[in-house]
Amino acid sequence: MLPRWSSSKLVSTWITVTLAASIVATLDGGWLAGWAAFAPSRIWRGELWRLATWVVIEPGPLSLVLTCACIYKFGGELAVRWGDRRLRRFMAEVLGAAAVAASLLALVSDDAWHMQRVGGWAVMDALVIAWARQYPDATLVLYGLLHLHGRRLILVTIGVTGLFALFVGPFAMALDLLACAAALWYPSARLARRA
Repeated sequence: MLPRWSSSKLVSTWITVTLAASIVATLDGGWLAGWAAFAPSRIWRGELWRLATWVVIEPGPLSLVLTCACIYKFGGELAVRWGDRRLRRFMAEVLGAAAVAASLLALVSDDAWHMQRVGGWAVMDALVIAWARQYPDATLVLYGLLHLHGRRLILVTIGVTGLFALFVGPFAMALDLLACAAALWYPSARLARRA
């Protein structure tokens, strides 16, 4: 039986799978990360599982802690509001759309074609944007310095992702930028609070 990290079974399972996959990928010499990574050149050769598996492996300890904390905080609150099914659908649609769009982008860019990527930055972006849209009046306090809510939290999330894209390259951050766009433009009617 998996440990309960949250009141949501989806969130508990998601955190456990992310922790387990990331630890195994660290200890196995890179085999799991290589097998699960988002890699457009391999996706176009039929390895379609890569459209979904790249999000559960974190490449480092800081990103693992931040992703799990984000899933716990934002995913946990969204699961209470939406239910596990709606949260699962939202994440599958947003991250799936980002992965498909990045795969199509790879057809016109050699840099994107040879990209191999794991990590949950896109997961964090999608969850934060969804949370800010669902709870526009709730305030997120960062280190006691920044108080962000609603539209401002969305803009800061997209801005930080865009800033990183300037430094590491837009194709390296394509999945994350596309996940931000998909979460931002996700139909409001599908985000409505459940009765």
